[in-house]
Amino acid sequence: MKQQQNAENQFKKAMVFLIDDDKSVRRGFGIFLKSAGLEFQSYESADAFTSSVHPDVDDTIILDLNLPGTSGCDFLKGFRANNMDTAVIVVTAFDEPQTRRLCSEYGVKAYLRKPVDGEILIDLINLKKI
Repeated sequence: MKQQQNAENQFKKAMVFLIDDDKSVRRGFGIFLKSAGLEFQSYESADAFTSSVHPDVDDTIILDLNLPGTSGCDFLKGFRANNMDTAVIVVTAFDEPQTRRLCSEYGVKAYLRKPVDGEILIDLINLKKI
């Protein structure tokens, strides 16, 4: 049974999870991710994501920092405290040196300022698969 589960996991397509409170951003990123052939799910808050999702190491999270409820930084802190190694790409409209430093300490893969170049975002996601 365990070998069968390992074989199934080996062929499971990686998922991109988009966490952003702005519906138009979720919709825009979603269109771009879909056109790149990536599977994705979007969430309007970190709380909605954590209550329903348990990402795999091969997945990627695109995370806004300015969120209602649990902030993006607080989410990162808790996520990393639980030894979650899933790649996180931060996208934010509020670029602060202190926030960049904090995100670096929490091991984010990339820190991007909105508006985000979609090609760069896709390249970062695809780097995870190499």
